[in-house]
Amino acid sequence: MIKPEPGQGEAVEIGAREDEPLPRSMADVRRQVASLDYQQLDPYVASVAGSIAASQVELPKGEEIVAVKCPEFYKEDVEVLMGLQNGPDAPMLVVLPGIHSSGTSSHSNLLKKLALERGMNYVCLPNSMSKDMLEDMPIYHPGNPRVDAMATHKIISNLRDQHPEYFRSISVAGYSYGGLHGANLIRYDEEQPRRLINGNLVAISPPDNLEHSMLQLDGLRELYKDGTATTSDTGLKYKHDVKKFGYDGFYQSDLYQHGPGSNVDEIEIADKYGSRDSLKELVEIVDTQFGHNQLPMNTQEYKDANLIQKYKMRQEHKRIVENITYRQFSDEWLSQDDWLQANHLTPEQMASTYSFSHALEAIHKTPVLTVAAADDYILNAGDVDRLRKLENQPGPLEVTRVFNTGGHVSLDWNPKVAETLIDFAAADDLY
Repeated sequence: MIKPEPGQGEAVEIGAREDEPLPRSMADVRRQVASLDYQQLDPYVASVAGSIAASQVELPKGEEIVAVKCPEFYKEDVEVLMGLQNGPDAPMLVVLPGIHSSGTSSHSNLLKKLALERGMNYVCLPNSMSKDMLEDMPIYHPGNPRVDAMATHKIISNLRDQHPEYFRSISVAGYSYGGLHGANLIRYDEEQPRRLINGNLVAISPPDNLEHSMLQLDGLRELYKDGTATTSDTGLKYKHDVKKFGYDGFYQSDLYQHGPGSNVDEIEIADKYGSRDSLKELVEIVDTQFGHNQLPMNTQEYKDANLIQKYKMRQEHKRIVENITYRQFSDEWLSQDDWLQANHLTPEQMASTYSFSHALEAIHKTPVLTVAAADDYILNAGDVDRLRKLENQPGPLEVTRVFNTGGHVSLDWNPKVAETLIDFAAADDLY
């Protein structure tokens, strides 16, 4: 949600926690996760504050941009970010960002920081719905958890072939859409005759059903109107207060008091910067890249129009894009995808078939730790119920914790939660 500012964050000490004890069994993990807590905080306040806190990370030099061929899914080479500062044979963490993220967003950088300090290396892939991944010319429409899983599996396999000494032990951590992506990646990996992922999966604030969560995001714009402050002013105040007070002290700040009725700026930040602006960019690219040409300025009619008609069509084009919803994108663009049609699936059926809970039902050989919040605004009531069921009826290799509060992707703001997540990712032989 918030892009980091170079030189403004805390330095990362590579390998600082490498020798600290790791959990040795799932029973250890269950005890550790059960002891965690998250304080009462408005979900939108928590989400913005957590994103700001995660942005205050200054990664050490050494991150590389690596081009990977994946012609089955992308016409151009896919560029991923790799940090190999802990050297060969260190465990590798595959970082899967949230929706529209290129892999340089605040929570991506937080996971990179945690990995480097824990003695792990990392590779971070752009989200399929990000501008970076769209520039790589995808063959299928972005936003399909199954196709994303297959493409990611191929990319990691190719990286392992190129750098085998860095991919002996592979774990996965994803936040938001990345958590759903990760679950489907493990599901796909376990279907293969030969496993690629031999470590663990961490899922932070995953949507259970992608369509449900995108519709929840569509609804955010109905919850706010122009407030007394601007979102930029609010963002600056968060940067100041989060840096001044930190996680524990933040509950003494004025922002802590924001709640229903006084959190309109936070809701607008969650909507506009968390999804809406990127969705507008996405549909502009997809409309031409996949040959839909439905938006007014992309039609033959526009090319043939006179100046007055072109002006009106430009205005209509702008109006459509400014008000675009995921429902429109799903119905008018995604539904035409070749993969979906070949598999006789609608976008709604795809989202259900490759939901997070269905993925976990299919995973039997990989340890999985999931953390989520019941007040997460991307979850509807049914999604929360499904995550609660995973919490109350876990598989032998699964631990799910649904906190009562925590908003969307802010749980890792709590240092104890963050350490628990990365410790799980780095642990060996959790049975």
